[in-house]
Amino acid sequence: MRRRTPLMLAVAIALAVAGTAMATMPSGIAVTTFVRAPLAGNKPNGGVKASADHVRLHTNEATDVAVQTITSPPGGSSGWHSHPGVVLVAVQSGTVTLYDQDCHATQYGAGQAFVEVGADPSLVRNNTTSNAVLYVTLIVPSSATSLRIDKPQPADCAAH
Repeated sequence: MRRRTPLMLAVAIALAVAGTAMATMPSGIAVTTFVRAPLAGNKPNGGVKASADHVRLHTNEATDVAVQTITSPPGGSSGWHSHPGVVLVAVQSGTVTLYDQDCHATQYGAGQAFVEVGADPSLVRNNTTSNAVLYVTLIVPSSATSLRIDKPQPADCAAH
């Protein structure tokens, strides 16, 4: 039994390290969260139902809104991640490339915007030689403990 204890401990540590290594972390970016606030709901369960001018917002439970800026230097990366809820990203300056879970790359420059939604991983990288600044609005369940969920790099995206 004494021989097995060190072996079992080594296996447990190796598994813990491997699990941690699977997630990819942001690199070089600066994230500033200005505010996270509950969105005043008009439904009995705290949800929101609103529409005007062909735009609809419908949540099924209490919802928060958070506002961030993200500054990315050349080579900066968000790391593979997802978010609870819906994320609206507007590029204020510079250019970033959004990679989806299938490694499809789409570039967005100043004055353009994109949406991140769902559990599928994505990565945003500044592949240029100048800084990029993003304004981000997150609409998330109030129950969400984090605005970001780190994800492992998809197997087919080894180059990113």
